[in-house]
Formats: sequence, C-alpha cells, structure tokens
Amino acid sequence: MKSSDLRKEFLEYFRSKGHTVVPSDSLIPANDPSLLFTGAGMNQFKEYFLGLKRDMKRAASCQKCFRTGDVEQVGQTASHLTFFEMLGNFSFGDYFKKEACAWAWEFMTGRLKIPKEKLWATVYEQDDEAAEIWKKEIGLPPERIVRMGARDNFWPSNAPADGPNGPCGPCSELHYDYGCCTIGKKCPDPEKCQPGCKCGRFVEVWNLVFTQYDRQPDGSLKPLPAPNIDTGMGLERLTAVMQNKRSVFETDLFQPIVAEIGNYAIADHARALTFLIADGVVPSNEGRGYVLRMLLRKAIRAGRPVGITKPFLYRLPPVVAQVMGGAYPELVHRRESIAQVIKAEEERFFQMLEEKVPLVEAEIQAKRGSALDAQTAARFYDTHGLAYDEIAEVCGKHSVKLPSKQEFEKALGDLQQKSKQGGGFSGAIFAKDALQETVSGIPPTGFTGYEGLTAQAKVLGLVRENRLVDEAKAPAKIAVILDKSPFYGEAGGQVGDAGVLQAPEGKLKVADTQWVGSVLVHQAELTEGRVRVNDPVRAEVDASRRQRVARNHTATHLLHAALRKVLGAHVTQAGSLVAPDHLRLDFSHGQALSGSQRDSVESLVNEWVERNLPVRVDKMAIDEAKKGGAMALFGEKYGSEVRVVSIGDVSKELCGGTHLKGSGDVNMVKIVEEGSIASGVRRVEALSAEAALDSMKAEVVRLQQDRERLTARNRQLEEEKKKLKGAA
Repeated sequence: MKSSDLRKEFLEYFRSKGHTVVPSDSLIPANDPSLLFTGAGMNQFKEYFLGLKRDMKRAASCQKCFRTGDVEQVGQTASHLTFFEMLGNFSFGDYFKKEACAWAWEFMTGRLKIPKEKLWATVYEQDDEAAEIWKKEIGLPPERIVRMGARDNFWPSNAPADGPNGPCGPCSELHYDYGCCTIGKKCPDPEKCQPGCKCGRFVEVWNLVFTQYDRQPDGSLKPLPAPNIDTGMGLERLTAVMQNKRSVFETDLFQPIVAEIGNYAIADHARALTFLIADGVVPSNEGRGYVLRMLLRKAIRAGRPVGITKPFLYRLPPVVAQVMGGAYPELVHRRESIAQVIKAEEERFFQMLEEKVPLVEAEIQAKRGSALDAQTAARFYDTHGLAYDEIAEVCGKHSVKLPSKQEFEKALGDLQQKSKQGGGFSGAIFAKDALQETVSGIPPTGFTGYEGLTAQAKVLGLVRENRLVDEAKAPAKIAVILDKSPFYGEAGGQVGDAGVLQAPEGKLKVADTQWVGSVLVHQAELTEGRVRVNDPVRAEVDASRRQRVARNHTATHLLHAALRKVLGAHVTQAGSLVAPDHLRLDFSHGQALSGSQRDSVESLVNEWVERNLPVRVDKMAIDEAKKGGAMALFGEKYGSEVRVVSIGDVSKELCGGTHLKGSGDVNMVKIVEEGSIASGVRRVEALSAEAALDSMKAEVVRLQQDRERLTARNRQLEEEKKKLKGAA
C-alpha cells in the first residue's frame, strides 16, 4: 500500500467514527511561544485539551512534525527521523480507553488487514483497565500484552516520579512483530523476546495516551474530571510495515530522495529542510533559524565522506516535492524558492569554510597538545561563524582537546541553549496563557468589520491585569470584549484597528485590537466616566486609519505580484507588515534587486494602480481556492472556508485582511528600502498615496540641495583655480 493511500485510509476511517478531520498545522506553532517547532499531533489541539475551546469533541489529523532529540541516530537506525508525519486521533472529554483501543485494533487488523498475530500491546504496569481491554474486549492473548514501567509507558515519560505537574496519563502502544531480529535470522530466544528488547524484531507503530490525571505539587495523581485521548502513529513506520520493509528509508516516502543522493541521513535532512523553509523558517543565528542552519550544515558534512565538496542540497527540494506534493501542494509551488534559500546558505557555508577555517586553524594549531577553552571556542563562533562541529573537526586534526558541548553552549549564552532545546518536546506543553485562560469562558466575538465600521454591541467582559472585573472607572487601561465588533483583530500581517467605544456612562479610546483564541480583545483607555459588563456600546472604527491600512494591504498584494513578475515565480511572500503609514514585504529571493529590477517592480505596481483594477473578495472552500490558482502564504493557517482576494487578473491570494474596492485608490507606490534579512530572504519597504508623494517630494528637495551644494563647490574650486593661476 502506498504512503499516500495510508494517509487517506486513516483520516477516512476516523471521519467515519465521528471525528473532524483537521489539516496539518504549520511546523511553526501558532500562538504558542512555549515551543519552537510542532513536535506532535496534539500540539495544535492544546486549547481543546485545556478546555479553553469546546466546539469540537473528536478530531483526527496527519501532522507534520519536527524533532531534533535523536538527530545523531538519523541514518544509523531503521526509523529515527527529524521530520516525520504523525497520524493521530483525539478525544476531548468524549470517548476513552475502550473506544481508543477498539478503533486502533479495528483499523490495523480490519482496514489495513495486518495479521492479528503480528501485533503486540504494551501497557503501563499499573494500568489494569487497559490490560483488561486488550485481553477481554480485543481478544489479544495475555502473552502478547506486556506491562512496562512509567519511563516507557507514561506521558510525559516517568511523570509520576519526575513530573512535570499538570495533565498526564498512562500509555498503551501497539508494536509490530517482524518475526526475526534481522532479515533472514530467527530470534535467538523467541520465547523471551518481546517489545522493548533491542533486537530489532519489534517496531512501535502506534502510541495511545490516556490523559486521565492531573499531577499535583505533592506528586499525587488527581483524576481529571474529563479524561482525554491523544494518539500518535508515525506514517513512515506504518508505511514500512505495510510495504514489508525493515527501514523507513526503503519505503516510497524516501526512495526517490535516497536514489538522488545515496545517503539516508541526508535524505531525512533534505525533507526536514524543505518543510521547515516551506513553513517560513530561514537560516539565522537564533531560534528556529539556528536549528535550520545547523541541520543544513550537518547534511553537508554527511556528504563529505562520499566526496561532495560543493553545494548539492538545493537539488533535493524538487525531489521532495515530487514525493510529497500530493499531500502538501505548497511544496510544489515553492520548490524553486526553497531551493534558492538552501543554495544561498550552502554557498555561504562553503565560502565560510574556505575563508574562516584557515584563520581558526592557525590559532588552534598553536595550542597543539593543550586544550581549547570554551570562551575561545565561543569567540570562533561569534567572530567567524564556526559552529561546535566545525571547531571540533579542526581541533581533532591538530590534537587539541575541545571543551564539552555544554561548556561551549554556556559560553555562547541563552541563544544557543534555547536553540539546542528547540526541537525537543517540552514537558510544559500545557502551560496556560494567562489572558487566554481568563477569557476562555466568554463566547466567541462576531466580527462585522467587513460589512461596516460601526456596530451596536454589548460588553461581555472587562479585563484588568489578566483578571475579569465587573466595571472600571476613568482613567484606566482596560481590555474590552464585546459580543460583536467591527474592529479588525491583528492577523495576517495587518495591524489591529483603532477607534472608540461609547458606553452609556463612559468613553473608551481603542488603541489596538487582537484575537485571543475566538475572542476579540479591544485594548482601550477609559478616558471618561465608567463602563460595566453588560453595558450597551456603540463601537466605531477609525475610518481614516482603516482606509490607510486597506490601501497598504492592497498595495502589498500588488507588490508581491510585481516581484513575482519581474524576478520569477520562485518568489513567495515570507512575511509582511501592513500598517497605516507604511508596508513591509519579506520574500524569498537569493540576490539583491538591481536598480533596474527595483525600478521595474515599482513601475509595474504603479501601472496596475493607474489601471484601477477591481478588487474582488470571494468566499470558497480552500481546495477550490487552491485549484483556482489562489496563493497560500508562508506560515499562515487557513480554515476549511477561505476568503480569496483578487485584483484584476494580476493577483489572487488567500487573505482575511481588509482591502480597497479598486487598485486606483492606492494612488501610487514608492519603494523606499530593499535589503537582506536572512539567507535567501529579502525585505522591501514601501509607501503609498500621500506618504509616497511626501517621500518623493523629500527626495526632490534632497536632490536640489545636493545640486546646490555641488554647484557651490564647483564655484569654490573655480575661484581657487583662478587664484592659483594668478599666483603662478
């Protein structure tokens, strides 16, 4: 069975069991600063597990995941990966162990036709309930039900003894029995061999987590009032089982990539790099970008033993897109821009090795027979850009003792320490956002801002210092939540609206509006009187400011389209800021714009402005939108229904922002700055309408002043020349 069929079978099976099938979240977790990367299928359902959202009881997904905890094992074992896909089904206080076990068994043995005798189950040693379900309900023989300790069969691992405090619970895993330790060899002691042994006979396929306890500060496990189900099954491992392969690298998910490069570790890293960049991560010296950069360099080093001494990774994103583009069409659309980002970073790395390593080598060579201190190693990183592995390589060459990686990271400071931990699965996954928890019981806000800029509404909540209050008196800073609102909440690069709220006994000035989950929070200053919960209010958006924002948002779409037209289809948006006074667009491109390219982009945008192209907004299913050619943007998460903003025949993008009726109202666009913000990513800043005109006037004044200074200098030089001639 093909991997693409397995994805489909899993999701359709759980759809038939009443689950809402949810698209994969980005590898960059939305609204979750506790994680650098999405490391499990349950990450995007955090609010449901915490009870902050209640509009869904059952869900299923195929989630893109990235973890670096086992990166040294990648390519050395049959199943360790940095990037993988996790199939999962979830229950938020609905069904529990009996249904989870029964459906897992039915899917594996009924839907996929895996022989029953090939499957074993492990349970937490104290979980008699799960053991009884496998034995009595499922009919699994007792000898194929293995009890294991909290380190192996509890989530988080060993939580009863070590914590962290908060939601936790026992696990039950399904293991596939290959029947022998290695291909062609029988297990030396088959009667004693069971899941958990290191012989390679068994592979864990599916982990069912029964989140039923709340660990208390004293270490006790308090039963949760509404236990949850969180499962995860690696698609790559399941594919290996279904294709009768002992290694995930031998499956159809990897073979075209392995055939291209001939190395398992590089094949994994190429997939990870492609997906990370597709979700908006770019190489840098901090956070996610640092993890990406180190992974790329690790892949390059893996190529050295086979004689690869020049950029090669950039050739692999098109192959990854060929393998996985059916499930993730954004890879096909962005393969060229992804390749450009990788190639630029590869070239930078090879150049760094050529230029910087000799400098470091000379200094290290002088220490032959001694040790390199952590501070010097950190300086090599800070000054020359050499990471620990590059420094270690040079030290080994000259018999110089290297400081430990922990000492090196301590010397580098918090930046590298955070990055080192970035791919891990944090035990603090359930850390609650204070404001989100505060407003969790308030009904969703109805947004009316597409239809008009005023609304009669009712105050549902007032928040001061993350606490709900019944009323507030002027002067006071207060967050206001209404039942409905015309104020646009910050999203998709567009800033939140400002304006006023008029209550019966008070007036509030709104400075910003932001979404907190499904609730719109108006950050306001109470300037007069008082406001109370349940007060009727008149909400009025600052119309002039909204118009300036809309003008810059439409201009941003035009600028994006012009960049693609002039530079090529590989250009894709990698971020934006749409404010009242200016706009900013980050885009994938490996080189600085030449003067002529910059002029061409600006001229093309202004040509489209002059044509006064109609701006049209349509609502449709996301699949229909993508089939119609609408662009989805880096890092954005879309629902099943989307808004498609079309500007004539030059631009079509998925967008939730506010726009003009016609491009002519942009008036004009002036590019004021263009530069690099990361390897393979450029940033352009621009102005529209009056701001653009003011910029051009200021530029004319500067040119006039320069001309006057130059004329005065020429006169001075002529006078000096005459004096010199007279003196001669």
